[in-house]
Amino acid sequence: MTAFFKRKTADLFGGSTPSMWGSVALLALPVALQMMLQSLLGMADVLMVGELGPVAIAAVGLSAKLHFLLLVMMAGIGAGASVLVAQYSGAGNLAATQRTLALAVMVGVASMIPFTLLFLLGGETVVSLINPDPEVVALTASYLRITAFVVLLTLLSVVFESGLRAMGNTGLPLLMGAIATAANVVLNYALIFGHWGMPAMGVEGAAWATLIARGIQLAGILLWLYLRSHHFALRLQHFKAALDKDALLRFTRFATPLVINHVIWAVGNATYHVMTGYAGTEALAVMGVIVPIESLFFSLFVGISNASTVLIGRALGGSQTDEAWRLHRFFDQLSFGLVVALSAGLWLSRHWVVAIFDQLDAATAELLTDTLAIFSLLIWVKVLNMIRILGVLRAGGDNRFCLITDTIVMWVIGIPIYTAAIFLGGFSFLTIYTLMYLEDVAKFIPVRHRIGVRRWMKNLTLT
Repeated sequence: MTAFFKRKTADLFGGSTPSMWGSVALLALPVALQMMLQSLLGMADVLMVGELGPVAIAAVGLSAKLHFLLLVMMAGIGAGASVLVAQYSGAGNLAATQRTLALAVMVGVASMIPFTLLFLLGGETVVSLINPDPEVVALTASYLRITAFVVLLTLLSVVFESGLRAMGNTGLPLLMGAIATAANVVLNYALIFGHWGMPAMGVEGAAWATLIARGIQLAGILLWLYLRSHHFALRLQHFKAALDKDALLRFTRFATPLVINHVIWAVGNATYHVMTGYAGTEALAVMGVIVPIESLFFSLFVGISNASTVLIGRALGGSQTDEAWRLHRFFDQLSFGLVVALSAGLWLSRHWVVAIFDQLDAATAELLTDTLAIFSLLIWVKVLNMIRILGVLRAGGDNRFCLITDTIVMWVIGIPIYTAAIFLGGFSFLTIYTLMYLEDVAKFIPVRHRIGVRRWMKNLTLT
């Protein structure tokens, strides 16, 4: 009976083995946990300056948005490095993984230096274009000056973490992320409010806490790499090798669509939320609650997409196309099973979830309950698209298709219809919220077809 059950389970998940499940867990769960920690780290400043008043909250929140836009660009560079490192590791080419990581560091630093200087020297000019309040502008500019070098610290952390994850090491990024989160919260407590003999610095204290926490995070990663003489403990010769013109152009061509794709997504996502503000205060309150729930829900699937990228990338780098296809089917079935189970759980528990937010009035609480029901019914489409795009198509370097598809469905279909529904349609918020999934429905078939024709199955180490 046990053997029969194991055989049926293996058939259901494409011939997966216990070692496969172990690999997926080791690659996916630490990334999922780090996603949650990053959310907490991002919220730490905003939550702890809440006692300083609305101007302080506005300043820290605005600074966080500007840093997030740069983080999205960094994520694109890191994603490019991750795919190539995974494929080169599958091909057994260690020198190429080192060259790729060195290239990502150089391209990333060169891209972020202008923004670092802008935050350091021109913060007030930038912020005044976004917010007219002189008090908010002054506080935000001060925060940006102090955290200007956070841009470079974060870039280096993102690149090294991407490389480590592509090689299967997800534990170190998680550990350093946890330490950075704890340090940020403790330093916030000390520097914002003046505890333990430290000066009460308010918003500037939050900025210094963020800078120190990011410094600790990067220092921990580099210390581990160099003390263990890891092959990602990059030295001068690795950067010299990366200065090869052809290698630099190849990496830039590969990573640029990823960076653009990430930025388009971030701006589009922000546009949805800006437009939602015109649907009324209740709608904005509901979205304020839905966003963190959605982030927690997605953290697991971001981890799974990371595992998919690494394992499929290695298979393709080793020219094992049949194995890559088997892995695609495995991750597809695993993701669908998990999203159905989690959605059903959220559907059944949505009244208890809403009860946690007891500060909401009755009408908003009822609207949130109904919104969670729609979320539970439709989120599977978004999850499967994410796994197939991030974990499969990008693993084979099909970046151009992903960029074109995401841009068209978001900016030609999704956002225009969503905006028209808010300003012209007079629809209820539930109808408007449902329309947020229109772009995912629109790209579901093209993405599935693209995977089916197998044009993404490319060994990037041979080109």
